Amino acid sequence: MSGLFLTAEELTELTGFRSARGQARWLAQHRWRYAVTGPGKPRVTRDYFASRVGAAAAAIGPLSASQAAEQPNFAAIGRR
Repeated sequence: MSGLFLTAEELTELTGFRSARGQARWLAQHRWRYAVTGPGKPRVTRDYFASRVGAAAAAIGPLSASQAAEQPNFAAIGRR
């Protein structure tokens, strides 16, 4: 994989549609951000794709102790 945007084949694999119209419809229905080229073909950036499928979080790895300490304490919500 290389380049800023997913290839036509990758978009087909993601959406299950070969036509640009079907791909755009799938992306909109699943609330994916995308741009449309002049000829009407949808474009999804690799970074956005990675963030949607969780690849970015997996690449980062688990939180360190200091990072975990910076996370909000949701258990404290509702305590009195």
